[in-house]
Formats: sequence, structure tokens, C-alpha cells
Amino acid sequence: MSLQIINARLLDPATELDAPGAILIEDGKISDIRTGEGATFSDAATTIDAAGLCLAPGLIDLRVKTGEPGDEQKETLQTASRAALSGGITSFVVMPDTRPVIDDMALVQFIAERARETSKARIYPAGALTVGLAGLAMAEIGLMADAGAILFTNGDCPVADAQVMKRAMAYAASRGATVMSRPDERALTGSGVMNAGAFAARAGLSGIPPEAEWIGAMRDVTLAEQTGCRLILDQVSTARTLEIATAARKRGAKVFTTAAAHSLFFNERDVGDYLTYCKVNPPFRDEATRQGLIQALKDGEIDAVVSAHDPQPPEEKRLPFGEAAFGAAGLETVLSALLNLHHDGPLTLLEALAPVTIGPASILGLPQGRLAKDAPADIILFNAGKPWLCEREDLLSRSKNSPFDGRRLQGRVMRTFVGGESVFKR
Repeated sequence: MSLQIINARLLDPATELDAPGAILIEDGKISDIRTGEGATFSDAATTIDAAGLCLAPGLIDLRVKTGEPGDEQKETLQTASRAALSGGITSFVVMPDTRPVIDDMALVQFIAERARETSKARIYPAGALTVGLAGLAMAEIGLMADAGAILFTNGDCPVADAQVMKRAMAYAASRGATVMSRPDERALTGSGVMNAGAFAARAGLSGIPPEAEWIGAMRDVTLAEQTGCRLILDQVSTARTLEIATAARKRGAKVFTTAAAHSLFFNERDVGDYLTYCKVNPPFRDEATRQGLIQALKDGEIDAVVSAHDPQPPEEKRLPFGEAAFGAAGLETVLSALLNLHHDGPLTLLEALAPVTIGPASILGLPQGRLAKDAPADIILFNAGKPWLCEREDLLSRSKNSPFDGRRLQGRVMRTFVGGESVFKR
């Protein structure tokens, strides 16, 4: 069966396409694209009239946590997929910090099989970099890569031992594998719960200093240069960390960077009266730092924006700020957070979409993330200006810990397709 979508505004950051037109989908792939008002395909069996909606590649998210296996009350692959599709995310990488940790090939295969059985989104398992994420011994990177792990990470637990990290990076480089690392020096982070500074001091909360990120980034980038490893600096939260990555790239290092969507939207003052939904790590920084991140995104220094989806149940969040769990649900608000930077900030629509489409696709070598002939027909139709109120009760994620709760946002996904199949319609 063939499907044409007509009367759409075609948006493709990979080719800088922004024009009215139509696309033809056959056998789960994009078979043709035509631009111009009134463009159609006469031989299509089914027609969808987009009525002027934006048509773009489905979003790709490099950092999603679920609770499966072990903590299914937080999130399952199925509920995460459902929430992702409603937010326009058609592909995502699931983190290995579950119970048990995804640190061997059997568990990688389990995640891949469960995803195929229960989910409509494309789900890619990440393997643990070290056994049990303990940072003491390298995990079975080669076997997990053979089983389908798309990258390797220690999740929220930076590898403290530089020798272990170097050994893991060297082996990953020999296999052509990608390592994703949270730049953090835990000796400096300590028991911090929000951004270090005057605001934290007045609130009586211990701070997480930005230099902890800088030092961690310097170490990991240096090891990546020495070993030739492809490195993703995960959830960068300061412009200085990006400067470290940019300098390394100029020397030939294969270093990429991501930033969390919420770090581009919120600053430290959004913690307000100890709002635990705004307790994340890395923390929301000050406004000047947030503006620096936005400018870096426009300048192309941030390769991908992630949801940093980390579902936490109410009993983990409804605690005093210092005791509450870190983490925010983010699958359903990534697009709106980026479109905010288009409506109110410096980004064009294509610049807002690039770090969630062609950016992550290029890092991982995925065929999706673009509007191109023979590319997978993973696409979204969205209304870029549609206003909506984010209310936690309406979120599809099993856990509702969104810092956007109560916020008025713009931009809403109306329909999502994976492999040409309609998998979500608002």
C-alpha cells in the first residue's frame, strides 16, 4: 500500500528544506518527495491532507530511562514508547541502569526483544560500560555490541577510575563502538542537590559546582583523544564544557555533545519553593549559563538534544528537596521546549529540529532522522504554534514528574508515523 501526505510544510534540517509539498510512502520508506503548492502523487492508494501542518522527520532521543526490568512501576518499554510517540519521538536509546543492570548480551537481547513485542517506537538498547555500573571492571562490550547494543555508558554514575575508563574506551575504539559519559567529578559534586551559587546558599541547599563538569569533561576528552574512541559528552550544562569539546574536535578527536531539553528551558530559580520536579542532575544552571547553552545550540556546538527522561514515582519525589530523587519525565515535552527557542529565542525552525533529528542520527549512523528517498518513513505532523497546558495528569508516561507541569507551551504533535504506519493520532 502507498500513502501520500499532501498540503504539508516540509521541514528537513539535513537538507535545509523548508517548503510546501508532499511525500509518498511505500513499503515503510519514503519513496518520493515533491515541493510546491498543490504537489500530489497520482498513483497513491491513500491520501492524508496535512492541511498546512509541519511535516518533519521523527525525533530521535539518545537518553531515555525506563524501569524495565526491575522497576516497572516507574516506566515500562511499552509506556515509554507510548509517551515518546505522543511527543513525536520515533526512536530512542534506553539506558542500562535497570535492575538488573544491562551489562551482558542476554540482557541486551531481552531489551531488544521486549521492545519489538510491546512497543511501536524504535528502541535501541545501550549497554553498561562497567559491570553493574560499579566502575570497577569493564563490561562485555564486544558481546553486547554483537547482541545489538548501540552505545555504552555508565549512566548517571561516572567511572571514577581513569584506568578503567581508558581500558573501556580503548576496547570500544577497537570495536568501533561509541561511549557516552556524564562529565562529572564526584569528589566535587558530593552531596549537592542544585546549582552551586548564591541562590542555593539562600535556600540552604548544597550546590553542584560547574567545575565538577569541566574537570570530568577534560579527563574524558583526553582519554578519548588518546584511545581514538568515539565519545558523547552526555547532558552538558555549561558553555565551558562545550569549549572543551570543540577544542578537542579541532585536534581531530571524535567527540560529540548532548544537552537536556529542560536545561535549555529552565534556570536555577525555577526550583522556587523547593519544587522537587525541578531536581535534576546536572542541575538547572543560572540564567547566563542557560543563555550560553542556547547560543551554543544555534552555533552548532551541541550535536543532540535529549529528553533525559528519568521517571520517578510520587513517593520518590514528594520528599524534602534534599532527600527527593533526581530526575524528570521529558518524552512528551522535548519538541515544545525546542519550539520555545524558536518562538521566543534565536533559533529558526530548522535549527530547533536539527538536534533531535539529523544530529543524533549522524552520531549513531542511523538511516532515519531525515526526509530523503529510501529513508525510513518515520515522520511527524505537528502544529508549531498550537498552545497547550502541560498538566501532569494528562501525560502518558507512567511517572508524572515533569518540571513542565503547569506550564503553558507552544507546539503540539498531531500525528506520528513509524515505518509508514500511523502509530499516534491526537
